[in-house]
Amino acid sequence: MAEEHTVMLHGMWASPFVKGVELALKIKVITIESVEEDLQNKTPELLSFNPIYKNVSVLIHSGKPICESLVILENIN
Repeated sequence: MAEEHTVMLHGMWASPFVKGVELALKIKVITIESVEEDLQNKTPELLSFNPIYKNVSVLIHSGKPICESLVILENIN
């Protein structure tokens, strides 16, 4: 049951877009599990959650992905 409501964020430490999403989630007091991505060797999870653009930021909530930082920010507001 706890896995059902986990929030994961696939990102890269140097991305300002990921940092913006992390900051917004901290302000909203939403606990996340961060998954650090290497953009040269992307994980299969990232490629399956964002198969078209294959980039970070990807927020996964209850197994459903939300891609692109601006879309994520709109959805957590």
